[in-house]
Amino acid sequence: MKAIEYLAFALIGAGILGLIGYFCWDFFTDSAIHLGLRVLAGIAAVGFVLLLGYVGWERYRSAKKEPKEIKEADK
Repeated sequence: MKAIEYLAFALIGAGILGLIGYFCWDFFTDSAIHLGLRVLAGIAAVGFVLLLGYVGWERYRSAKKEPKEIKEADK
């Protein structure tokens, strides 16, 4: 069952990246926009996606380690 879960996450991620790439295609292919600005925007986008993936993966790992039943503190 875990393989299907990983496959689903990979497909969702690939779909989101594909949509972002499709909508940003004109920005990255327009010759009127300076090349340096396009490169910096691409680097920032890749960094953001990597950070988002890292945070999501760490949250997933920490959620697996939590006990099934968490006792609430008495108030």
